[in-house]
Parts: sequence; structure tokens; C-alpha cells
Amino acid sequence: MVLRQFSGHPPDKDMEEPVKKKQRVKSDDDEDDVSEMERFQNSLLAQCLCNIPESTLRKPFICTVQAIGGGYRSTILSEWEPDKTLQFISALQLLFDLAIRQNTRGVMCSRVADVCEALSRNEHGIIDQIIDLSCTSNKFISFTASRALAAFFIITKENIEASWLERLTQSLMNTHSPSQMLFTLDVIKRVVEHKDCSIHPISDSESTIPPPGCNTLTISDPESLDSTPVKAMCVKALESKWTTLVSKFDAILGSYTPQHESAVITFLDLWESIISVKANLSVIDTKLFYSQLDNLVILLNGNIPGVIWRHLLGLFNEVLCYGSTLALQDVLPDEPCSLAHLVVRAVKDWRLLDSLPYRHGSGRFGGGSGDGDRPLLQKVVLLVLKSVAVTVKETRSDSSDSSLGSEAEDLDADMAVIERSIREVLRQLDQCVKALMPFHPEMSLSQWVVQMFHDQDDFLIEGMVCCLDVAVGLFYRGPPQNDLGHMLSPTLTFIQFVRAVSHDPDVLLDLLVSNETCFLLYLLRFLKYVRRNWSEFITCCGRELDDIMTVLIRLRLAIDRLVSKALFPYNINPVLRLLEKCESFYEGNIEN
Repeated sequence: MVLRQFSGHPPDKDMEEPVKKKQRVKSDDDEDDVSEMERFQNSLLAQCLCNIPESTLRKPFICTVQAIGGGYRSTILSEWEPDKTLQFISALQLLFDLAIRQNTRGVMCSRVADVCEALSRNEHGIIDQIIDLSCTSNKFISFTASRALAAFFIITKENIEASWLERLTQSLMNTHSPSQMLFTLDVIKRVVEHKDCSIHPISDSESTIPPPGCNTLTISDPESLDSTPVKAMCVKALESKWTTLVSKFDAILGSYTPQHESAVITFLDLWESIISVKANLSVIDTKLFYSQLDNLVILLNGNIPGVIWRHLLGLFNEVLCYGSTLALQDVLPDEPCSLAHLVVRAVKDWRLLDSLPYRHGSGRFGGGSGDGDRPLLQKVVLLVLKSVAVTVKETRSDSSDSSLGSEAEDLDADMAVIERSIREVLRQLDQCVKALMPFHPEMSLSQWVVQMFHDQDDFLIEGMVCCLDVAVGLFYRGPPQNDLGHMLSPTLTFIQFVRAVSHDPDVLLDLLVSNETCFLLYLLRFLKYVRRNWSEFITCCGRELDDIMTVLIRLRLAIDRLVSKALFPYNINPVLRLLEKCESFYEGNIEN
């Protein structure tokens, strides 16, 4: 099938007076176009184009013939009436979205596949004209076109023409208008964030399957579900423009005004998506995007509204992906270490937390009333904990390098300096949180960290890992004789966590089985800590020792049952051995 879109075919011979008949022809065409377009859209909603004749399939893609100076030419998308343009682009988006869903299921209407293939050949410049809409002043058309173009790229995958991506990314360089940048940023962001094999539960029904009688294609190639190549192409196209683009947005943030909000948020979200482990992009593809973050930390001040703070903090937290990546690495990359150092310095020396727009307005408390921006505070707390954990881990790693010689003395000296800085940072964090949250003044950070993140499992477990690793890193010669030992007590954190889950071992088991948090890492490291510091553990538990150990014993029994039936999804034996060791300590303690 060949679509003759924008073919510029000559008008009928009876159009001898084009100027006089121009309005009549356009009106008739418009009525026909609406009718044919509605039929095309209705067929897409029915998941099949097989019953649409060839002529009807072509009709929605034929532009209005316009008489100009005695000649004729086909108008282009940017010259259409806005309503007609919106309807046309919406139909294309509907087509591409249907193709993506059917491709995911492995069964496609062959006519849908044919139309997508014809469009991918861009024989009549359709895709180029959609890209041209990036300059439109109509926000509705711009938004719809960017969504359609992103869906087209996802279904076309590695068959994307490099010239399209070059045009898109070059447009970022050719304008200082954030609203015009938004089009390209949104297209690339949607591509990078696309999740393969993901069908929304609401769509998971017969309605997404071609109806009986449809001439279908069976998609058996597993690579047809992999959008990684097109993601890598989009990111690669941004590379040469990235330094300039970041500089532009630094300037925009430096003199921030509310009308730039959408463009700034999309840019920050795109940046976060590119470096996210969920994007499944290689380290080589994304290395450049870990640089140039320092200026953004400096821009965190009272002049930036809370919504921008949240997205900046989301970006920083993604760079410091501690629980999923950094905590597992022996040698940390320079970029996250540099960011962590800057955050620690910003809190300790520049009073970063005083600028936190927790409520409407600037400053620590802000103006207005209400409960305040809890998600913002959660992201700030997690960022500080991650930065502290990365700083401690990096210092211990560097100081224990055997090539340095006299490593014990080096480690002691370095850790003494780090401990003083960490104490001050955590003191300021504790002070800030207690000024904004209804926590008891005597409650330690090791306890309120659980309450802070009680509604965010991923934040909670990662925050607990950070606190645990900082404590282990600083307390290698035993807990210090100051408030830091109480502030970072791993046992107090675990006790608070067990209370928060109502002493239910099934919650711990669910967290172990799930891959949505780093609970396996946390539990493994905590049990190792308990094994090395059993006396401290029973002292901290006090009267709650029996309750805490009952939870751990019941957890071990539950794991044993799953392992005996070969139902545990991975090798859990290291955790089992540690649970058994703690249980033997406990039984010995009871006997004593």
C-alpha cells in the first residue's frame, strides 16, 4: 500500500476559475475530510483498518489543494486550519499508539502495519512537516504533535532517519525560547521514558486485540519489543548539543519566571530519565549527562519555587542512585562523588536547608499555611543521606588503598575529618526536619528516618541503607562517644522499622521477594552488623529484644518454607545463614 499524502496532484479540469471557486472547493473538501477522518479514527478505535478501502485510507492524508497565482499546490500542515490539524495529528497518534500496543501483544492488523511502514518511508515529507510544527504558537497543536512524533519514533525504532533527530536537536540550539525548546525535549523524553512490554491494566483486555476477520500479522521477533536502540539514538543526537543546552537552562533558572515552568520541568525530567537505570541505557551512552550538575546545586535557593526544587532534587537523587548502584561498587565514579561533596558543603557551609521552600514562599518556613510540601522534604532528606553515604564510602575506599602505605593512620585521620563534617550536616538536617515535622525533640535521626519515609517504600529502604552504611563506615572502631552514635544507631532504625510494619514478618518477606526496593541489600548488611555487634544490639533492643527476634525467627521460617519448595526467586542462603547465626546468639543469650 502506498499513501499519496501531500501528492500535489492537479485539480479537476472543471476548475477553470480557481480564485472564484476556491472557497467552494475548500468547503467541500473540508466536509469530506471530516467524514473520512472520523471513519479512519473509528476504525482505529476498533483496532483494525482492514474494512477501510484503499481510497478511504488515502483520503485522510490528502491535503487541501490551494490556488496560488494561477497555479496549484498542496497546502502543508502548518497552513491548515487549527482544528483540522489537531484532528489529523490526533489520528496519527492514535494510529501509532495502536501499533505499539498491538506490537507489544505480538499480533498486529496488517493494514495498521502497512500504514505505519508507509509513513516511516516519509515519501511525502509527513514527518518533516510534523517536526515543522515545533515552531507553531498553538500550544495544543505543539503538544499533540510532540506526542504523535514520539509514538512514531517508538514504533519505527532504529529505522528513524538521522536527519529527523538532527533537525529536532538543532532546533534547541536555534532558539532561546523555552516554549519552542519544549517540543523537542518532550519528544525525546517520551521516547526515553517508554517502557517496553508494558500494557496498562485498563488496556489489558480484548479491546486491544484485532477483531475477528482482521488480516493479522504475528510478531515473533523479540527485538521488535526493544526500544533501546531508538532511545540510544535520541540520546546520541543530544550529546553534541548538551553542554550548550545545559548552559541555556542554567541561565533560565538563574532568572526564573513562572512562564518557563513547563520547559524547565521537562528538561529536568528528561535529564533524570536519561541517567535513570530504568532507561536501560549503557554507561557509555550516558556518561556525558552526569557532568555539569554543580551549577544546579548552587541554584537551589529561595528564588526557585518548590515545584522546581522537587525536580532538581529528583535529578540529584537519580545521580546518587545509592541503593541500586553506588552501594554495590568498590570504586565510585567521580561524578556522583563530586555532587555528593557539593551537597554536603552546601548544607554545612551555605545553609542550603534554610532556603527550603517547604511552604508557599521562600525560606525554611515560607509563608502561607497548610501542612507543607512533604514530598519536597522527603527528597531533600534522602539527598542529604545519600550524599553523606557516598562521601563516607569514597573516603574509606580511598584511605584503604594499600598503595598509600600506613593505611590505618591514613584512615583514622581522614575519617576524623569526615566525621566532624558529617556530624554538622546531620545536626542541621535533624534541626530542619524537627522544625517542620511533628517529631519529638529527643527522637534521633535513626528513628525519625523511618517515620519520614513511611509512605515511600523505596525512599525508606534506601534511606535506611544510607544510615546503616554511614554508621558502619564511621564506627569501624566502635560507636563514637558522642551523639553521633545515637543519631545513626542501626539497631534503633531497625526497631523503628519493625514497629512501623506492626511486627509482621510477611511484610519483610514481601520486600525481600520484590525487586522494587533494595531491602535485600539492607537486611544482609544489617544482619552482618548485628553479628559483629551483638552486645550493642541486645542493649538497644532492651525489653523489645524478644519481639524483634520473634520477627526475625518467623522470617527465617517463612524463607525456609519457600526455599524447600524452590519458590524463592534468587539465592537467599547468605541471609538465611545470618538469620540462623543471630538466632543462635539469641538462644545462647536466653540460656545465660
